[in-house]
Amino acid sequence: MYYIGSARHDENNKLNGAKGDQLQTNINDVKGEVSMQEFYVHSKGWYILRAKNVAHAHKIAERMVKACNNANIGYSQADRGAILKDGIESTKKTNTDCSALVRQCVKEATGVDVGNFTTGTEANTLMKSGLFEVLTYKKGDKLMTGDILVTKTKGHTVVVISGENPAGETTTSAYYPKYNGKGTSLVSALATVGEKDTTYEHRKKIARANGIPNYAGTISQNIALVDLLKAGKCKKA
Repeated sequence: MYYIGSARHDENNKLNGAKGDQLQTNINDVKGEVSMQEFYVHSKGWYILRAKNVAHAHKIAERMVKACNNANIGYSQADRGAILKDGIESTKKTNTDCSALVRQCVKEATGVDVGNFTTGTEANTLMKSGLFEVLTYKKGDKLMTGDILVTKTKGHTVVVISGENPAGETTTSAYYPKYNGKGTSLVSALATVGEKDTTYEHRKKIARANGIPNYAGTISQNIALVDLLKAGKCKKA
């Protein structure tokens, strides 16, 4: 199962809410204004914008995970540009919409601001940047972590936060794909490299597989596991 992240709706399931995510309840949230969910095929169909640079793809996914886990980011089309000033790690309440959030993810991942776009112009804008190739999604196609999906006509856009590894490792590998993010959150790092179960109990199993038998979720233990992920040497449980 693939997972995606996006700015979805305001606190009233509409378009122009207050600053900040009024609906977020926990990390790796699936109910918030900006949140994660299982992949679905949109009624308008998807275009896939796939980063040509594997490091960019991983970073785009990592930035979206960070956005979904930042309760300061809410949804408002009228105030969509706020995220471009405040950034994904904003410590004050801010707003975005689906396309502005994707723009900011790309900017923070690549260092390039591709310019303003809406879902109706997104595919062309990202293609013109030279950073992406465009594909048309067909049922059953593999999706890569970091893929940007946008509807074929004006509608919605998301980022694949848990998909196939762009570097080409198979899902049967004994090790997680290399984590290229800069963050120290073990939950975010695991989600970025495709681990769907980031619960405490499963993290204990991962820790045990990597020589940490008495895992208690301490900062030092989590950082040790993140360092293994960054080195591409973290064993799966």
